[in-house]
Amino acid sequence: MFTVIRDGAAPACLANNVYNSPEVVERLEDIFHGKCYLCEQADLQAPEIEHFEPHEGNAALKYDWNNLYYSCARCNSIKSNTYRNLVDCCSTDLDVVRAIKCLMPRTPDDDVHVSAELDEVRVHNTVALLGKCFNEEGTALRGITRASLIEKLYEYFANFLMYRQIIINRRSSPVDKRDAIEALEAMLQDKYEFSTFWRWHVLTDRKLKDEVEGIINF
Repeated sequence: MFTVIRDGAAPACLANNVYNSPEVVERLEDIFHGKCYLCEQADLQAPEIEHFEPHEGNAALKYDWNNLYYSCARCNSIKSNTYRNLVDCCSTDLDVVRAIKCLMPRTPDDDVHVSAELDEVRVHNTVALLGKCFNEEGTALRGITRASLIEKLYEYFANFLMYRQIIINRRSSPVDKRDAIEALEAMLQDKYEFSTFWRWHVLTDRKLKDEVEGIINF
């Protein structure tokens, strides 16, 4: 989960009880950097507008700009109206990245590791949801979407490991090392796909952390 800054006035169409308009979708896509706010996949083929607090017919929640989030179909269907009292990535009352640790699985068939770094009910609730979003494969379709998600993660992880090797290798040239640090810094930005993973893989890698500490923010 990554930090989202929701700025600007609510789209005018919401006052007319319309939330699935192009204006709302485009604004959400921009605010959330085109990423699902839960799994952090980008370039979504079938994005959906997700209600952070399930509206269940309540118009005040259904058309509330602050309750509309950008989501992939997989995460939206998993969350549904089951998960409540979650960490809000649009809130500034805690550092959402540091509150929840996300690490790559050892192999594509293992589970993504999601754990709470802050002992709060909403953090634990969100960890449970994210665990499902990354690992649930209880139906044939969810098995397919899960496999696709993990393949995308591994594609980026391969790049991360390549940059790491260049940075920590004493035989790397200064130019190669500088370029690798710049590439790694880009991966840690909120707009980058699966950015939370790459931040945690820096934070939990003593050798890499020592090399880039004071140079980039993580």
